[in-house]
Amino acid sequence: MGHVHLEDIEVGLELVSAERVVSAVDIAAFADLTGDHNPLHADVDAVAEGSPYDAPIAHGLLVTSISSGQPTSADEWALGIYLEATRRFTAPVFAGDAIRTVSTVTEVRRSRSKPDRGVVTMQVQVRNQRDEVVQTGFDVVLVGARSGDPGPEAGQPRSK
Repeated sequence: MGHVHLEDIEVGLELVSAERVVSAVDIAAFADLTGDHNPLHADVDAVAEGSPYDAPIAHGLLVTSISSGQPTSADEWALGIYLEATRRFTAPVFAGDAIRTVSTVTEVRRSRSKPDRGVVTMQVQVRNQRDEVVQTGFDVVLVGARSGDPGPEAGQPRSK
C-alpha cells in the first residue's frame, strides 16, 4: 500500500487537498443514495419559505464524505485506515461551491498492543472558495509502522 510510515509523520504536518466543486447533481445523488430528501437540499420554494439560506444546501455528511475522499499526501500513508471522523457543520455549502480540506497532524502515537502500527490524529478544516470554514473536526487514522520496534515515540524529535 503506501510508502509513508508512522515514523515519517510529525506533529504539525499540514495536508491540503485540491478544490472540488460540489454540484447540484452531487446533492441529488447523495439524497438518493442515503434517502435523505429533506427539502432544504433540493426544494427552492421550501428553502425560500422557511430557512435562513438563499438556495438549497448540500448535506453536511455529503461535504464530510467529499472531504474524506479528497486526495492529499496522506494517500501515501501505509494502511491509512480511518478509525474516526468527527465534524461540526459551521457554515452551509451550496451547489457550485468549491471545497478543500486542510488537515494538521496534532498527535502521532504508536500502538502499545500492536507495535507494527500507530494512530495519527489530525485537526480538520473544510474551507470554501472564499476561504470560509464550513466544517471543523478531527480525523483519526491507523498508519502502519516501518518496523515493530517501538524505538523512540513516533512523532517525537529524534536525537542525531
